[in-house]
Amino acid sequence: MDLERTVPLKPDSPAPKPAAPASKAEPAAPKGEFKPETAAEAWLGLLATRGVEYLFANGGTDFAPVVEAYAKGQKLGWKLPQVVIVPHENMGVAMAHGYTMITGRPQAMMVHVGVGTANSMNGLINASRQNVPILFTAGRTPLTESGALPAARNNYIHWAQEHFDQGGMLREFMKWDYELRHAEQVETVLDRALAIAKSEPQGPVYVTLPREILASSFSQEFAKTATIVPATAPAADPEALEAAAKLLGNAQHPLLITANGGRTVESSRAIEQLAHALAVPVIHYRPRFLALSTEDPMHCGWDPHALLKEADVVLVIDCDVPWIPKEGGPRAEALTGAVAPTLQALWRSAQKQAVSVKTIEERRKAITKLSTDTRAKARGGPEPMPKALTGKWLSACMNQLLDERTILINEYPTVLEEMTIDEPGRYFGNASAGGLGWGLGAALGAKLATPDKTVICALGDGAYMFGNPTAGHYVSEAMHLPVLFIIANNARWAAVHRSTLATYPKGHAAAMKAPPFATLEPSPRFEHVIQASGGHGERVSEPKQLMPALERALKVVKEEKRQALVNVCLEVSYVKTS
Repeated sequence: MDLERTVPLKPDSPAPKPAAPASKAEPAAPKGEFKPETAAEAWLGLLATRGVEYLFANGGTDFAPVVEAYAKGQKLGWKLPQVVIVPHENMGVAMAHGYTMITGRPQAMMVHVGVGTANSMNGLINASRQNVPILFTAGRTPLTESGALPAARNNYIHWAQEHFDQGGMLREFMKWDYELRHAEQVETVLDRALAIAKSEPQGPVYVTLPREILASSFSQEFAKTATIVPATAPAADPEALEAAAKLLGNAQHPLLITANGGRTVESSRAIEQLAHALAVPVIHYRPRFLALSTEDPMHCGWDPHALLKEADVVLVIDCDVPWIPKEGGPRAEALTGAVAPTLQALWRSAQKQAVSVKTIEERRKAITKLSTDTRAKARGGPEPMPKALTGKWLSACMNQLLDERTILINEYPTVLEEMTIDEPGRYFGNASAGGLGWGLGAALGAKLATPDKTVICALGDGAYMFGNPTAGHYVSEAMHLPVLFIIANNARWAAVHRSTLATYPKGHAAAMKAPPFATLEPSPRFEHVIQASGGHGERVSEPKQLMPALERALKVVKEEKRQALVNVCLEVSYVKTS
């Protein structure tokens, strides 16, 4: 079904008339009763009516009607989304991403015309690749250059900021984009935008809001519920399910690979049920969500390539890149495919197959031993204390801070082999697109969504700088969102360095202590940045300093309700040619 055509948009109309003042003869609406008189008032009120709780915002000259509408709504006691002022657009998108990632409920963001849209692109690419629904909106330079309309161009910048196609810069990453053309379209456009964003596969949508349209008169009545609903989720073909179940049941060495399978509690439980019933080893490859506990006997680590050598059936569930062909792949005769939306049906189909109980039990014992051995081999733990700070040992120490009420947001540095995470919804990793700067804002969004939980955010030093830390710490203080930020600081772009070493292992750059394009020295005093916004900051350079610093910082977050940061200066290892 083409969702975009379920309710046709109004045809283009002549320029709307300016908003008229309420007639003196008309009685004023009771305080709290929502009776919008402009498109901006209607848009804001309808956001709240449709369940949008927060409007993340970074304003400009195009916001004038929105500012006035919000002020009026506050005065009259209207139900409105809470505004979160975000001093950088990329961080605002990350906050909306983080909130939706936790709750499943899409939120809205509004930025300043094309320049604000451009500043948001990095976060929107992440949201698109991660299938996170966000109602992303931007003002648009006023359409008219003069005349009676109250919001026509009145500033030189309105000519300089004109775009031939403002939506063109992000259309590749949006499920839908549209420009509001008349006040009467408010309900249809907003309902359609939310319905498309929430239809599977989910993702961000973009709506531009010209200033004159926002300021124009509005006199319609709203439907109490959405006029367009998300499309129902797709289901796998029953015959394909039966075939897949038969393959799994008869397999000698099945393998399940996932990255996003733990996106919801329901999908996590379905993967757990299937893996246990048929004794299938599970690999979380570059996970953004965890489907199984790290201690589960079917959890067999983080890299699929070793098990792929023997696998005769590979089940890929919500994983964009299940293996790297250069590093290995499944046997040529193995069947590969993705079966995500109907795992329960797949499990039921598998139950009907004539599968040997003895075979399943033998496989279960072998996989349980493999799972135990894999953890024992990879996990070092916090003891003994090393002579130098490493990322692996930092991860082991961070693991000591986690409990059942802690959410870990990881933008690259955490070594997952060292972590003990038992439940879904407690770990979230950066999007596969790798747009840096996601973690800081996502952690704040996660805290906004779960104020009763402890949120710990692990960042590389480069990711921290990309995350607009001044803006991030401002929001943390302003919104009372205490988060513990832990920076794994190796004073370099590790991804750049590793990629160069992998491509040229015995090259010139491999022999250098400061390879070109990869060093970030002198490293900034990150602990000072958070102090400017009333937070607690510490710098750690010796192993014996680490746990006391982490514990002090966590105490500040939990008891004083202030944000805290620990800047952990890691040992930098170099690879030299022989």
